[in-house]
Amino acid sequence: MSKSQSRHDDGRRNMPKLKCPVCGKRVIDFADVDIRRQSELLEYRFAETNDRDIDMVIRCPNALCGADLAVCIKALHGLVNVPIVGTVIS
Repeated sequence: MSKSQSRHDDGRRNMPKLKCPVCGKRVIDFADVDIRRQSELLEYRFAETNDRDIDMVIRCPNALCGADLAVCIKALHGLVNVPIVGTVIS
């Protein structure tokens, strides 16, 4: 049995993901691909400088990165009505 097969599958393995734009590590797992498509993860300074709609600010869970990230969810701004369900990796 390989190392990847022996790991516990908690159900998030096949979920659509958003990765940190700074280091590329997994940050958020979404329950649905449509919700993933409605969400955008940007470096906080970039989002703030470019007047993006910031819905929440989180920190990258990668200990070597720790970048402040802005989560922008289009569905919350009247473009599309999609229920938001996701898991922030910690």
